[in-house]
Amino acid sequence: PGKSDVFVYYSGHGAPDPNSKKGYFVPVDCNPTNISLNGYPLDVFYNNLAKLETNNMTIVKDACFSGGTNKGSTLIDSASPIGIDVKNRVLSRKDAIYFASAQGDQISSWYPEKKHSLFTYFFLKALQGKADLNNDQRLTYKEVYNYVTDRHEGVPYLARRLYNGREQIPTLQGQNPDKTFIKYN
Repeated sequence: PGKSDVFVYYSGHGAPDPNSKKGYFVPVDCNPTNISLNGYPLDVFYNNLAKLETNNMTIVKDACFSGGTNKGSTLIDSASPIGIDVKNRVLSRKDAIYFASAQGDQISSWYPEKKHSLFTYFFLKALQGKADLNNDQRLTYKEVYNYVTDRHEGVPYLARRLYNGREQIPTLQGQNPDKTFIKYN
């Protein structure tokens, strides 16, 4: 307790339950029309993480929970995108940082040419050192965020360019974004 670093990276689909407005991770074998029965609830995910006594916790979620898909359809047949209600208890912790690939009502877009999502592509480039613009051999969470959200080269720019003006703006939440995420040798 208090010594471990926890890093969770989820890339995949998320969907809302139309009745409860709760968000769920969508496993590969999940039927989104029965999401409350076979999806993994976001509130359970956050409640379980909140129980951990960590030194540092980083959560990266490359999924949207709008119920929409990259091609303009919906995961749930004959339904419009739905907003979700999430109580993320992890965000109140001083040791936690949370990245999301898009804002609550936005779709997370793919980058077919690179065989990744837009967010994952830029996040990985940031970790490879592209975001360390001051060359101090350490990468802060804020530097990663600034790189990923660059309006001239990052996720927002390519989402607009590749998908006819689509808005996708990643988010960063947490109490200490200037904390070092990675030290390079």
